[in-house]
Amino acid sequence: MASTQENLVEKIHPATRELLPDDPLEMHAFEVPGDPELMFRLLAEEYARIGMGAEAIMQLARNPFYQGLHGLWRLFGEEGMRNRLAAIVRRCGVIRTTTTEPAPPPETVQIRLPIAAKGTM
Repeated sequence: MASTQENLVEKIHPATRELLPDDPLEMHAFEVPGDPELMFRLLAEEYARIGMGAEAIMQLARNPFYQGLHGLWRLFGEEGMRNRLAAIVRRCGVIRTTTTEPAPPPETVQIRLPIAAKGTM
């Protein structure tokens, strides 16, 4: 049986290690069996709930970089995708938020409390 000393491997932080062509942390897309209608609904709802409208989601779908959504676009076609997306956005809506910061107060007011005389407390 090998000692624990022989099994030790030097720890290297992922940000500092050399990038290799067969890097296991590199993302790769591939098709898996499943329901494309369900997959599209999940992706469309997720994008709508982070504030993207139908046209913005369609732009992502046309972009090959977004492989899952792009594959669904190729499967359903432009019109089929647009119709499905319109129905989903009508049903779940698109979340929109606005962040506003209040204006600073016009001036700082100093409040002075009267000093109590000794022995009155």
